[in-house]
Amino acid sequence: MTNVKLPRLCGSWISPFTPQIVSGKNTFFSELQTDHDDIYWLERRPEEQGRTVLVKWNSTTNITDITPQTVSVGTRVHEYGGGAYHVHNQQIIFSDQKTNAVWFINREQQPLLIFQDKNYRFADFRIMDQYVICVAEHRKQDTVENYIVALSLSKLQRLTILAKGADFYSFPRLSPDQHHLAWIEWDHPNMPWEATRLCIAEIDQTLCLHNIKIIAGTNNQESFIQPEWTSNHTLIVSNDRSGYWNLYQVNIDDPNLYAIAPIDAEIGLPAWVFGQQSWYPLHHNQFIAQAITKGNTETIFIHDGQISNINLDHPESCPVPLKTNNSFAWINHSPYCPAQIMMQDADGKHYVLRSSSTIQLSPKDISYGQAITFPTQDHQQAHAFFYPPTNKNYCPTQGELPPLLVLAHGGPTGQTTNGFSLKIQFWTNRGFAVVDVNYRGSTGFGKYYRKLLQKQWGVLDVQDCIYVCKALIDQGKVDPKRIVIRGSSAGGFTVLTALIQSSLFAAGSCSYGVGDLTALAKETHKFESHYLNGLIGEYPKEHQRYHDLSPLTHIHKIHSPLILFQGLKDEVVPPSQAEAIVNTLQKNHIPHAYYTFPEEGHGFRQPETLVKVLELELSFFGKILGFIPHDLTNKVDIHC
Repeated sequence: MTNVKLPRLCGSWISPFTPQIVSGKNTFFSELQTDHDDIYWLERRPEEQGRTVLVKWNSTTNITDITPQTVSVGTRVHEYGGGAYHVHNQQIIFSDQKTNAVWFINREQQPLLIFQDKNYRFADFRIMDQYVICVAEHRKQDTVENYIVALSLSKLQRLTILAKGADFYSFPRLSPDQHHLAWIEWDHPNMPWEATRLCIAEIDQTLCLHNIKIIAGTNNQESFIQPEWTSNHTLIVSNDRSGYWNLYQVNIDDPNLYAIAPIDAEIGLPAWVFGQQSWYPLHHNQFIAQAITKGNTETIFIHDGQISNINLDHPESCPVPLKTNNSFAWINHSPYCPAQIMMQDADGKHYVLRSSSTIQLSPKDISYGQAITFPTQDHQQAHAFFYPPTNKNYCPTQGELPPLLVLAHGGPTGQTTNGFSLKIQFWTNRGFAVVDVNYRGSTGFGKYYRKLLQKQWGVLDVQDCIYVCKALIDQGKVDPKRIVIRGSSAGGFTVLTALIQSSLFAAGSCSYGVGDLTALAKETHKFESHYLNGLIGEYPKEHQRYHDLSPLTHIHKIHSPLILFQGLKDEVVPPSQAEAIVNTLQKNHIPHAYYTFPEEGHGFRQPETLVKVLELELSFFGKILGFIPHDLTNKVDIHC
């Protein structure tokens, strides 16, 4: 029997994707690793107040928690963290995010505290006999210094600095015989996706480095990420000198880099966080890798320089080999269902080991993100994922085109994918079309596309958000009078600037958005302290550009209704910026709403906050666009 859909005004459709489900009991998976045929990953659990747990699966014990209930695994090195644990031969090193302490588990024994100092943070661990090699961040008064260090496993509280002098370090990697150490380093004003150096040194049993060499990267024009040793004298590294992060072979006595399998695709991601793995060695001259082509990811197999595709569903990052041949494990980020931990056995069969959500979904309620390319204002091309409104029970009323929600991702050197997102389905299942924009400057389209945003933030990202709307209007897919835009942090900056520059948007939603670029340049943390040099200009030399591109300078030009959300503990974008925006809107009698959350910082974490924000956004858009949302607990108060 054919399901007959009821015509109903878009935005008011009844949906199983409630704010509580979207913001509630959904486990977040990250940092999957393997050790022989054991599989490990991190789980951030909302039912445990966001605690992150290290979990292990094997065929004998199934799934077990590894870390104690008093610990939340994580790190804040570079503020964004990642690389919070490592496992090798049943030995586990992990960092506790609450205390910055480093713990050691030796073959299922009780965890042993090996180092704790409130001034130190640690990440990116590797085990070397009786030591742990890792990145350290030392915070003292108003200074932050970064090193590569060794922590002793036998003498507690023993720290030895191996490498210092550069502003930043990542990927410390030991050769199989533990005679050489490779790492990545870089200095201000570069970000790690702009220019880094690949270094190699000899390391002896006393932890002294000898014959330190900068293999490549002195030209300040290329980025190295993820070096890994494949023999005692050879390592593989990803480098973007071709315009894409591709794999190259490096020999310790040869300064040249040799391309393994050139491809117009990214094998690598910007190093915002530690622990990212975009490729793994398999056997001699064989590799598995994740390649990103025009924003779409695929798993590839490289053998003697030849590339073929591997069908492993939708891995979020590169699948991790198990000891058993042809066996892999990965975090699956399918467009059709919430995230899963999956594995492939030696016979090629796929198994789901863990799901991030227990919600039962009908495929007819899920909107699939369609990759689209559209012309920009200056006749180039930009990219996005378009999600049509989808609900098994409802359709638009006769002659009605759906409203469009434009999403501006953060970063802004970030990337959006079409992996399943409850937050997007919340809107599409209620009758909104959604477009998630990979504006110029986004990752996943090569170095040239990524660099287009240099000194163009607040210009090209806004243009692309406007022109994707024009393309969808021209195709007759959305209502040109009911277009709204939302974003947070850097995405909030794009929202504010878009509302200042264009009357296309009927309304906007901004969460802890950047309003004052000068304040951001002065007050941000070390990792990002020169980030705006590339996006805006050198500060303070080009301070006028910071003033001219700051939304606060032009807030009086906003004529569209705007809702703002702000954490009162936000130290990145302080509440004073949101308050200045609200004061101007109020003075100019622009419809607006402003909600604050006393216990939230930069980035909302508490489920009750996330529920309230979603409901208030939907209520706000409903009042502006002329529909009545179904079953809301929180309803907006709009002021003029």
